[in-house]
Amino acid sequence: MMIRIGTVWDRTCEVIAGRAGLLAWLAGLFLFLPSLLQTILRFVAASGGAGGGLRVLAALVGLAVLVLAIWGVLAMTAMASDPAVDRHQAIAIARRRLPAGIGVLLVAMLVTVIVVAVPMTWLLAGNVDMTKLQQGAPPVIDPSRAGSAMIGFLILAIAALWVSARLVPLFAVVTNERRGLGAFARAFALTRGSTLKLLGVMVLYAIVAVVLLTAVTWVFGSVGQIVFGRTGAFLLVALATSVLTAGFSVVQAVFSAQFYGAAREQLDRA
Repeated sequence: MMIRIGTVWDRTCEVIAGRAGLLAWLAGLFLFLPSLLQTILRFVAASGGAGGGLRVLAALVGLAVLVLAIWGVLAMTAMASDPAVDRHQAIAIARRRLPAGIGVLLVAMLVTVIVVAVPMTWLLAGNVDMTKLQQGAPPVIDPSRAGSAMIGFLILAIAALWVSARLVPLFAVVTNERRGLGAFARAFALTRGSTLKLLGVMVLYAIVAVVLLTAVTWVFGSVGQIVFGRTGAFLLVALATSVLTAGFSVVQAVFSAQFYGAAREQLDRA
């Protein structure tokens, strides 16, 4: 029996509707407020000329924001995985699984750099017209090599999307099972047979996110510029995009938890 993505999405909507207040509280505490603070700090640093101390502070805040984001996603995943889990229990579960969550994220980032970023950089460097670059012109891909470079980029992009689809339930595995690096193999097992469906969901999700973020940035930026000036427009856009990004994270965490539950049920039956 195949996993029905429509059923997973219906369960996702039910959980969000039923636990909206608790999920919003977690998203606000762990995602929205830290992200907004980081954005404002970056704006201040860019406006006043960042000194050494301010750059160090910005780096530390960025690290703290990342850790809090992982903590928040784990907490929301715990809450979405079990209707009996309340806010305090979700935070406690996420705190216990935080080291594992940070570990798997670091490994995923390292693998992404090695498998995707490094080959893309090599392709780009190997296909740039070095003669024009040495003459001071901007880097341009040699037309005679553009075809092979584009094929390479396309293959790497497809590979990255495929791996991302196979890792959709990764944080749900980390949250609900006592696994560290073994969470990768478990996520691959749970997504077997559902890769193409998950790819479709991811592409649709990305399109909606880009369209909404672009629209919100343009509308709030234009209105803020007219009403509040440059600084007010920046703060208004930062506020709106932080809210939207936190909302997307809630949907992503709940969907991952619901897919994990459905896939685990199917795997256990098999």
